[in-house]
Formats: sequence, C-alpha cells, structure tokens
Amino acid sequence: MPQTIAEMLRRQSRFGLALIAGPAAEVPIRHVAGADTLAAIERVPQDSLIVVLGAESISGYEIDVAIRQATSRGLTGLVFAAPMRLPITATRLADRAHLPVLAPDSARDGAELLLDIDRFVRGGASDALARAESAISLAQQAAEEGGADAVRNLLDRAAEALGCRVRLDETMPVGESDPGAVVVGRQPVARLVADLDDDATRVALPAIAALVSRLRQRELNRRFAPALTRAGLIVQIVLCDRAQLPHLVEQAFQLDLPVEQTHVAAWLKVQDARGEASLDRARQILDEAELSALQVLHAKPGDWHVATLGGDLVVVCTGPAGTDLHRRARAEVQRLMEALTGRGDVVVTGGIGTPQAGPDGLRQSAAEARVAADSARAAGRHGTLAETDATGLRRILAGLSSSPLSRDLLAEMLGPLDAMGAARAKVGVTTLSAYLDAQSSPTRTAETLHLHPNAVAYRIRWITEALGADLADPDTRFALQLACRVRLLNA
Repeated sequence: MPQTIAEMLRRQSRFGLALIAGPAAEVPIRHVAGADTLAAIERVPQDSLIVVLGAESISGYEIDVAIRQATSRGLTGLVFAAPMRLPITATRLADRAHLPVLAPDSARDGAELLLDIDRFVRGGASDALARAESAISLAQQAAEEGGADAVRNLLDRAAEALGCRVRLDETMPVGESDPGAVVVGRQPVARLVADLDDDATRVALPAIAALVSRLRQRELNRRFAPALTRAGLIVQIVLCDRAQLPHLVEQAFQLDLPVEQTHVAAWLKVQDARGEASLDRARQILDEAELSALQVLHAKPGDWHVATLGGDLVVVCTGPAGTDLHRRARAEVQRLMEALTGRGDVVVTGGIGTPQAGPDGLRQSAAEARVAADSARAAGRHGTLAETDATGLRRILAGLSSSPLSRDLLAEMLGPLDAMGAARAKVGVTTLSAYLDAQSSPTRTAETLHLHPNAVAYRIRWITEALGADLADPDTRFALQLACRVRLLNA
C-alpha cells in the first residue's frame, strides 16, 4: 500500500519532521526526489515529494515562488532538511493549495533524509532494514535514559519506528531461544510481541527484547540487592567456623539482618525432571529457582531470605520468638515448591528445620533442614518437604555435620577408605555402618545388605585393615559408627 504524508508524520521519531504548512494529506507518495535549490523544483518529476537539500539561506520570496511551482506541477509535498519558519504569505499559499510543507526541529543531513524517505516510500527490504535500525536505536536511547517507565518508553519508541504496536506478553509460554524472549538471569519471563509480522519486526525484536531483558534485570537487582547481600551473609553464618561467628554477627547488625530472632530454615534440592545432569543445566535450574523464590516470597509476611549453597537453595524465615513461625514457614515453602515444580521440568525435594533462636540457632536449623532433605532424597521421597526425626538423632548428627571441625575429624577417620576411590569407599562405609548397627553380627549384616555372611566377613577384614581400626574397642566402634552415619546422611 502506498505511503502518505500523514503516515510519515506519524513516524516522527524516525524522520523528525513536523508539518509547518498545508494539510497532513493522505495522498499517496508516488516518487521522492531531491533538489539542491528551490529553483531545481521545476525539473523534478510530477507527483513527487521534493526534499530540498540546500535550504540554509532562502528568502521569503523564493519560498513563495517554490510553493507556486510545486502546486502548478502537482507535487505531493515539500520537505526542507533544515528547520524552517515560513513567511505568512508562504503559509497561506500552501494552505490554499493544500500542499504539505514539512521541516525538522533540528538540521538533518539532506542526503540521509532523502534516502530514508525514499526507503519509506519504496518499502521492501531496504525500508524494513531502516525501520529496524531506527527502532533499535530509539530503544537503546530509552534504555540509556532509564527511569521508572523505561520499559514502557522503550516499547513506545520502538513501536513508533516500526509502525505497529509492540507489547510484552507475560502469559504465553516462552523458551529461552525464542527471538522475542525477555530473559532475566537465565529464566524466560515474558515474550515481546509485535502486531505486525514483517522483515523489520523480525530483525528488530531480538535486539529490543535483549534491551528489555537488561532493564528487567537491572530492576530486579535494585529491588533484591539488599536481600541478596543479606542472603550471602546467611550462607557465611551457616558455613563458618564457630570462631568467625562474632564477626559475622556484627556484619549482620550493620545490614539490619535480625540474627538474634528465631529462624526456620528450609533446604531445597532442585533437579531436572528429565535427569539431565550437565553443570550448565544445573546452574540454569538453580538460577531460575532462586529468582522464582525471591519473587514468590518477597511480598509474604515475615522476614525471608533466599540463598544458593552449592547446588541447593536455602530459604530462611525469621521472626520474633513465640510466633507460629514453623507453621507459616512450612506452608509458604510448600507453596514455593509447588510453584517451582508447576512448569513440570524440575523436581524439588526439601527439608525443613525446627525453629531456633540466634545465630547458632540459624546454623542448627539449616543443618537440620539439610539432613532432612538429604534423607528424603536418599529414600526416593522426591517432591516432599521432610522434617527432622522425632528421636532427635538426626538433629544431633546435623549439629555435628554443621561444624567444620567435627566434619573434618569424622572425615579424617574415613580418609583411608576415600583414598581407595569413591566406589570402594562407598562400599566400605555402607558395609561398616550396617555391621556396626548390627552389633558386629555378620549374619544380620548379610541380611541387611543381601549378601552372604562370608562376603561380609571378607569386606570387614579389608575395611579394618585399611582403617587400622580395632573394632573390639568400644570408643573406636562408636566413633566409626558416628562417622559413617554423618557420611551417609550427607551422601
């Protein structure tokens, strides 16, 4: 469909032209021609839109004559490449002849303006590229300006250059490789959609979507930066040596992290539902889970913190003592797990600790949650939010596991088995644990492990030789049983 003066004026962000006389005509533009001077107008083809390239010093009389010539030759309109203030006589002549006269707010390169208008009129690949370039350039300007409405301004400017509405659709399923995908971190959160599907929108949308992604990421960084800083400190508190705790508590007070209150920690293991084990996929899953958790829990009552630790997600709910903190935390974490698994591509197995006060309580609750999550996964209870056992044994083991010194001492006891390789160490720890649990009975151990008693006896011989351990000594048996239990809980 032929383009018109009115349509060109609607693309103000692209051409920068304004109507200074005559009507915004819907008359089709058939040709575009350039004229170095006003006198050259008499030589251009009829039905042309004339772009006057040299218009720096023109008298009012010359403009009057040019408008009369353009009218008599049936030209579509007159475009100046420099700002122009028409004399009153010229304005009246153009209005009476219904001749559109246009000029920019600031000087433009005449040849560049002529080329841009010619592309616009001709259409095709050349115009599509020009529209896409203009849309991307205007979107970049809006992104650099920033502000609270940066995304909205960006989309409006891009839409004006493309000649169609551009919007964000946050309801449609979207993949990371979708050309219009808006990705925060590594999680697709929306899709950029143009009401017109042509070469220009297909070229421009990926670049514009990338700009929107950057603005969304910047917005989330500002929104969650304090929470992420406090979450990093929580990870340090959970993992640190006991001697480092006072220094970290001081930092917590500076960040307004209420470590003196009561904490309930949840430990979530997020895995690919298809069993894909690549490091890249695991990182993507964890990034998406962290972002979802921040968004889900941000508006919830209470003080929530979300952190990643290794390949797991740690969620901590903090509140005053005496409140029903555990019940509320469990309900919200359960809803979070449902939200994470709602897409169907991940499986989440979790554990939740008991309410504990102070920084030591935070460490204890996190250790309980981790043991509960590990136990649930080892037992194949995927998708559940497990709690610590009623006997308190796992809480004791969790406490030992949370202490770096205890972990190192217990790991040192099993070090000779680890030196034999991961597979052989696993066989050794599993056999030794079952043997000690069975009160050193090869028969009962064989029943537990589905082995022949002679096989159990053989294994115990090489295990004790490797460890250099005397299993007749009660203290040795107790220490090794403790080390095996902690190792298997964390396996």
